[in-house]
Amino acid sequence: MTIRTLGRAARIAVATLTGALIAGGAGFAIIDHQSVPGVLAGTSTTPPKVILASPLATSTAPATSPTALAASPIEPAATAVVDDLPFVSARVAPRVDSVDPISARIPVNSPIVITFSQPMDRTSVEMSFVMTPQVEGRFTWRDDFTVQFDPFRLAYATPYQVVVRGRSIRGVPLAEAKMWSFSTGSGSPDVLAPGARAINVPILTYHYIRVNVDSRDRMGFALSVTPADFAAQMDWLARSGYHTITSEDLYQYLSGARGLPSKPVILTFDDGYADFYTTALPILRSHEFTADLYVVAGFVGRPGYVTAAQVREADRSGIEIGAHSVTHADLTRISVARVRSELVDSKRFLEQLIGHPVVSFCYPSGKVNWAVSSEVAAAGFHGAMTTRFGYSHSLADRYVWTRLRVGGGERLDELAAAVVSAS
Repeated sequence: MTIRTLGRAARIAVATLTGALIAGGAGFAIIDHQSVPGVLAGTSTTPPKVILASPLATSTAPATSPTALAASPIEPAATAVVDDLPFVSARVAPRVDSVDPISARIPVNSPIVITFSQPMDRTSVEMSFVMTPQVEGRFTWRDDFTVQFDPFRLAYATPYQVVVRGRSIRGVPLAEAKMWSFSTGSGSPDVLAPGARAINVPILTYHYIRVNVDSRDRMGFALSVTPADFAAQMDWLARSGYHTITSEDLYQYLSGARGLPSKPVILTFDDGYADFYTTALPILRSHEFTADLYVVAGFVGRPGYVTAAQVREADRSGIEIGAHSVTHADLTRISVARVRSELVDSKRFLEQLIGHPVVSFCYPSGKVNWAVSSEVAAAGFHGAMTTRFGYSHSLADRYVWTRLRVGGGERLDELAAAVVSAS
């Protein structure tokens, strides 16, 4: 081998070693840049968590280790890529591209939607999210760029301020905190002066909101209103100018404490079935409607019934939570001591669950006599629902308030005629 050949071989070896060192250096730089672990985008399969709109939430997104890729020594001008993010852009601070709502007089069921310029670390965004006044709600992520906060219920005619911070999945903080404001519209004005001795108010009775798949279950069919029929009924009430109130609103009106909106109607749901939360509540929210949910305390958390968390969310959404006993026993056929236990224990359980007084009761299967209604009054309830037909209500008969049952398969025109005649 000649000296020239040896020199050429040496130069090749040096060039190769230099390229390897450059490649190693580039890989090291990228790995060092990722010293703060990130959260890789992914669709969560777990239910979204209920949180306060304040720095208390946790993310539901799964954490995944990012992969570092070294730059090629053959293409020194090329930009290194890390988890599909350019190395240069990984250093750029994310920003908020858009927020909604930003206007005045928005509906109280409006979601808050934020879109970012980069994939975001979900936990950091949720924990930095603050609304003033404070509101409870739920976060859902459409993807790693867009998050939606669904308040359980905003207050009417109220200004709100929102602040969000957070960091990208690469750990780069938001360029600057985003702050914006909006306000909600007014609710239905009270036009009925309080203090009337009696008033006609249709109180509608529902049980299941579902499709009853068992054609042989005649009782189940009679108690089941399909989701499509229920949505159509709520649409009709809204179009016809009806305003939903609660049984406590009716009690306060008859007591002379507050007025009522025009064409009031009360929607009641007996037993606390799970489909109230999964099916009825979203439809009620979409119409800005309230209702009374009568919960059997001993059934909470059982298959087919609402859970404790769902009861709390319904309460925070403006639904009045009422007691429906502990075991759904026929109160007219048990001892006085057990009647008192069914009343007091169910009331105490629900009050501890939602954090405020429970003042409405519904008799299991509508069974009531004078002795039972006296115990309901002594337990501290303001009123109680029967299954008897009627629509005229007074303060004197508040422990035997009557209702209109909505049956499975009932046509919309039949329901409409019943509600109009009872108004």
